[in-house]
Amino acid sequence: MDPKPTVRFCHVHSGSRIAYASLGSGRPLVSLPGWLCHVRELWNHPAAASARARLSRHHQLVWYDRLGCGLSDRRDVQLSLESDVAQLAAVMDAAGVARASLIGYSSAAAAAVVFAARHPERVERLVLYAPFARGSAVTTPERFEALKHLVRTDWGLGSRGLAAMIVPTGSSRDIEWFARYQRMAASAAIAEALLDHIRSLDVLSWLPEVQAPTMVIHHRDDHAVPLRAGQEVAALIPECTLKVLDGGEHDLYVRHSGSAVIDTILAFLAGSDAGHCRERTSSESLSDREREVLGLIAEGLSNKSISNALGISIGTVERHACNIYGKLGVRCRAEAVRSALTMSLATPHQSP
Repeated sequence: MDPKPTVRFCHVHSGSRIAYASLGSGRPLVSLPGWLCHVRELWNHPAAASARARLSRHHQLVWYDRLGCGLSDRRDVQLSLESDVAQLAAVMDAAGVARASLIGYSSAAAAAVVFAARHPERVERLVLYAPFARGSAVTTPERFEALKHLVRTDWGLGSRGLAAMIVPTGSSRDIEWFARYQRMAASAAIAEALLDHIRSLDVLSWLPEVQAPTMVIHHRDDHAVPLRAGQEVAALIPECTLKVLDGGEHDLYVRHSGSAVIDTILAFLAGSDAGHCRERTSSESLSDREREVLGLIAEGLSNKSISNALGISIGTVERHACNIYGKLGVRCRAEAVRSALTMSLATPHQSP
């Protein structure tokens, strides 16, 4: 039987109470709360329980409810990035964790990044799953307003719509479970306020300050946060590996393919990202068109020049480039050129 964690409480400077739990032993791993959270209820889903069990087999896993959600205080909540960072610090202190690896999922990536930049001595490794640095990169203002209106006017319907977007390949039972979970985790008012909070986030200037080895994991067709948002994060963190996975799911724990994600996270935390976590640097992993585009990148052609040379749109070139970067586990053109040389898709004199 899976051991049950004990829920404890701590306080931030304002006096508000935060619920947190821990399980397992080993090097500490703190999972920050993403969209909505409930420290107990999330792990009642079989996939989430399996993920928790696997992570806690290797680490002291700590997770918690953000203020306004779950078992944490829900009244008089002021949502802000500074509050998010302070909550993480309070939980780590209360759990007796001086230094840990962090998992920042979706909107929680912002707080994880700022904390890692401010306190490099407290962060061993950083995993950012489906992250974004700017709320404005997630979707249009019109779509944010539409989501807020739906949540405000009918939280039942709104929670089901959000569940379908966050767990798009889930069964009808998964969708209904996640919709109910969201309604248990927070009121409609908090959910609407969190959408405004997400929209306001901007940690672009903090990304270059992160010193911890970092992995960004993002699904290619994520329905909630577009891949380009994760690529922006990976491009601006100095020591970062980008892992692009096939599929369109957004949730980290309640998912059919979660096992592969947990495998990737555990391998990276163990320090084996260069081998296990990166896609193999082989031309076999690329389509014919992707090999062609990579060869032209290695020749120093711009996206516009590649577009003209191949008779395809610039958007198509960018999409091919994103696929190439993801499959090869590279972050920029210079690394792509090195991969092209390794695969004999370019000769040394062609590289820029």
